[in-house]
Amino acid sequence: MKWMKMLIWFFAAVLILSGCQAAKIDAPKPSAASTHNPTAHEILTGHSDADIFQWNGIVYTNASHIEWVQQEELSAGDQIGTIMKQYRDGLDFEDAMATKLPVGTEIYKPKGEGQLILIVKLNGGEVRYLGLIEG
Repeated sequence: MKWMKMLIWFFAAVLILSGCQAAKIDAPKPSAASTHNPTAHEILTGHSDADIFQWNGIVYTNASHIEWVQQEELSAGDQIGTIMKQYRDGLDFEDAMATKLPVGTEIYKPKGEGQLILIVKLNGGEVRYLGLIEG
């Protein structure tokens, strides 16, 4: 009877260890190439109502709800562009395209250097958008 219990424990251990090994094999290996900035498609897949636009290959999201962005002492500097297209399902997302901002909305970089924040002028006010940068 004692050898039967040992045999059962042995087989249980083999099954557990082989399951762990299979998990290791199937798990993707992290690499520097797998890290990338989020795309508009990825964001919209998870949040179809996201307020985003793309500028110079970077997706910017409305940062009205992000406290630290709102606390930054920023003011609009030079205008860098305008929203040229409104996104609709089926279109490829591209630079100067937005999900909610109307065509013609002006985009400004803030005064100062090194900001991941852009400012748009909308309805007489300013709205801050945060660049979604991985890393």
